Amino acid sequence: MAAEPQFHSLPVVTLDGHSGSGKSTLAQRLAEKLGWSYLDSGAWYRALTWAVLEANGDTCNAQVVLDTLSSIQIESDVHGQVLVNGVLLGNELRSATIDQMVSNVADHVNVRTALNQRMRQMLHKPGVSGLVADGRDAGTVIFPDAALLVFVQVPLAVRAARRQAQNERKGIDSNLRSITTALADRDARDAARGDAAPHITARSRLLDNSKQTVEEAIGCLLTWTGQTQV
Repeated sequence: MAAEPQFHSLPVVTLDGHSGSGKSTLAQRLAEKLGWSYLDSGAWYRALTWAVLEANGDTCNAQVVLDTLSSIQIESDVHGQVLVNGVLLGNELRSATIDQMVSNVADHVNVRTALNQRMRQMLHKPGVSGLVADGRDAGTVIFPDAALLVFVQVPLAVRAARRQAQNERKGIDSNLRSITTALADRDARDAARGDAAPHITARSRLLDNSKQTVEEAIGCLLTWTGQTQV
């Protein structure tokens, strides 16, 4: 029997960055351009959080979260949409409750280790020819051998203004100062996660996404992948 392929046997591009940096939009668009699959690692944490809450579990209890993970099947389709036990989850993952609780789940080191191993299995799925993954530590921890590691950098003030504009487009009343404080708090909590904290490595390419349009940023990423057109 042939040996099972390693998780780095297919081409992988990772986009890391802080909340609100635009990395998810860029990763999804880049995957479309390349014809590869897309992995939204943050959505996996949200899906696990959702499953814990559905079972009336405590997101602050690492063993409860691990037990929940071991009892469910969690996977992504090629477009990055997450399924739990075959059920596609959408708006459920973006509720205010999930926003509040997902950091509790991600704070557990052993939970991150187990979930990261599950995410690596994306490269074993039939039909996957390459993968674009985004997250806080997609390149530094989940796929450290990725062909291209990108860190998407955007100042806090720009991220907050963009988040407020997004809320306004959705008809959500929001306060810029509150958004800025929430993002700063999220940054601080992420920074406390050691190796899993968002950071630039010696292999990372830095993408300043503070002023570029999405198309300009995608053009830069395509150049870095060595494919200016697909």
